Amino acid sequence: MSSPSQLSQLLAASGLADKAEPVGDNLVRLRWGSAMVIVGTSGTAIVALAPMFKQVPPGREREFYRTLIGHNAYMGGMAAFAVQDDGWVVLHAGRPLKGLDGDEFATLVSAVGRFADQFDDQLAAEFFAKASATAGEATAPAE
Repeated sequence: MSSPSQLSQLLAASGLADKAEPVGDNLVRLRWGSAMVIVGTSGTAIVALAPMFKQVPPGREREFYRTLIGHNAYMGGMAAFAVQDDGWVVLHAGRPLKGLDGDEFATLVSAVGRFADQFDDQLAAEFFAKASATAGEATAPAE
């Protein structure tokens, strides 16, 4: 089972400890430009997740999903978009803790952060800006 010290050790070994803000026993958040990355341990795994949007764009679901799949290919397995059961669109990456060192941890977390920062504004402008203006709703990236 994981322990808080495993996450703390990885944060220290990766040089990310100063950037991390604790939000729970096995959970921290880090800012990457306009994106927020939540990193945590669960059992024998580590997961980095960037919440992107509260929902997929209404009426443009198919186009949105195709775009996300294309971005998944662009990221080359470093991170992937997913839609959670509650409707949130997230960017995430994870792997087992066993054998994970500080450099690999930094790569995993920074990949999620960099790609989330790259794609949040781009996807918001492409899929949510017009819907927000017409509907008068704020469906921009999560803060």
